[in-house]
Amino acid sequence: MESCMMEVKLMGKSKFLFTVMLCSMFVGSSVMNALGSSPSQQEQQAAVAHTQTKATTTSSKQATVTFPALKGPYKVGTERFHWIDKSRPETFTADKTDHRELMIQIWYPTNATSASHKLEPYATNPTALAKFYEDYTKIPAAQFLPLLNTTTQSLIKAPIAEVKQKHPVLILSHGFGMLNDTYRFIAEPLASQGYIVVSVQHTYNSLITTFPNGKVATFNGSNSDSTSHMDRLITKVWVKDVQFVLDRLEQLAEKKSYHIWKQADLSRVGMLGHSFGGATAAQVMLQDDRVKAGINMDGGFFGKVIPETGIPGPFMLMSAGYDGLKSLESIDPKQAAAAQGVDEKKLTEMLKHVIARYKQAVRFSYSVSFRHADHGTFSDTPLISLPSVSNDAARLQTVYRTHSSINAYTLDFFDHFLKGKPTKLLDGKNKLEDVKVDVGEHAKTKTATSK
Repeated sequence: MESCMMEVKLMGKSKFLFTVMLCSMFVGSSVMNALGSSPSQQEQQAAVAHTQTKATTTSSKQATVTFPALKGPYKVGTERFHWIDKSRPETFTADKTDHRELMIQIWYPTNATSASHKLEPYATNPTALAKFYEDYTKIPAAQFLPLLNTTTQSLIKAPIAEVKQKHPVLILSHGFGMLNDTYRFIAEPLASQGYIVVSVQHTYNSLITTFPNGKVATFNGSNSDSTSHMDRLITKVWVKDVQFVLDRLEQLAEKKSYHIWKQADLSRVGMLGHSFGGATAAQVMLQDDRVKAGINMDGGFFGKVIPETGIPGPFMLMSAGYDGLKSLESIDPKQAAAAQGVDEKKLTEMLKHVIARYKQAVRFSYSVSFRHADHGTFSDTPLISLPSVSNDAARLQTVYRTHSSINAYTLDFFDHFLKGKPTKLLDGKNKLEDVKVDVGEHAKTKTATSK
């Protein structure tokens, strides 16, 4: 999928550059054809109704996507949960009785096999979900089906692998307008390596959230062209979502009443996020010392300004392409605003905001750039079919290789800082092809296990 396509399509033409910068530090040419119309609330509800009442049972004859074999010593189990934060009113609705509700998906190591537990499908109703995507993105539904029809490598409700030293926990935060289960390319491999991955769906800022009682919450991207609004959103909603999840994990681990929580080591917690979720990882670390190490996958920096002392803990910034900051600094706000039909003052403010915060962040971070990545590469979305591409098979192979590199650096980072293992890649001595590593002058180098 073209860079940031899903998020740009949702927001519409007038907010194109704002959304791209919100998604990523890097404005690349690959997003220039990703423009589309922004659906009204009525259209959103109609699309939801369509998926619920007019879904067909026909299956696609197209080949399905195959995820690479897992490399870890474990198989992967998965389970979904519905958690309600009764201490927080829901600010996205007018109903004063609403409280913040979150859907959570967890991936974890298991020794079970498909002989005893069913593998989870990528989507429970691929045809309906593909049509829903089509209504939003204007991309034909058939292009989504090879991915949505596939079977994942996750065993539904399999028992967690029991070990003497409990498994470290990773919080995963999705991109703005994305879904929390569209990061299987990285969640499943991490779980196979002995991590419990807890993926948070940020209700109303994800494409669509369906709760067990049938209630549906659709995307709300209002005021996303305002830097101050996005700063407030990340600190007052997204960070608090993650802190609520951390609180709930502590409560469940203390009770020791369920197999997953019995094996969760909450003294070794890391966080990774894509796009706005990556910015959230940085903000959580600024506000909550329970998270020991974090990764921002091609995201900007919103929320509280990073202090002169930096992010309090090891942090890694993953980036699409090699020349992102240079490209960003070369943008002429006047020309860009005129070309996109957006407010020049707001655009100038956001450019200044993003560039300054990026420069501050990299001083304290490991920066890893992937030559063949675009913004969407840090999710499963590039695995959809693109028949318009002359050699789509070759494109997919490049995606698989880049996914493999992203996974390798992610694992090396968390293995080093949460498990205390020697680094294989972060020091730059060993390097993967088409990957560039820079270490900030004040990057944190102590592991969580050494504290």
